[in-house]
Amino acid sequence: MQLMSDSIRGKSSASGSARHRRWRARLVSTVLTLVTLSACSGGSKYFQDAINQATRDMVGKRYGTPHKTQATVDGGEAWTYFERGSGTAGFGGQVRGTGCRAYVLTFDKEMVLRGWEQLPCQG
Repeated sequence: MQLMSDSIRGKSSASGSARHRRWRARLVSTVLTLVTLSACSGGSKYFQDAINQATRDMVGKRYGTPHKTQATVDGGEAWTYFERGSGTAGFGGQVRGTGCRAYVLTFDKEMVLRGWEQLPCQG
């Protein structure tokens, strides 16, 4: 009888260590996902904190020349930066991207950042 209960305990601890490995892998995966998401949202945090404070020149120094500029009706400007995810080639040689986001920044006529929005890329 004692031998049987030892073998049952052995099976239990083996399944416990497998359960621990799965839990640990999920934890590592979750942490990596959170780190990746926080790294990607760095621009949006800067834009949110910079409203009514940053000038067009300050944003240009930090992010470089915008991909698109457009005059606004009130004499300001709208700048657009595109953030494209990395792509990988498939069997057909086509590149599959992980997405594209457009950050549209609105400056008033004094060239102070007054607003921003994040949109999916068009076209």
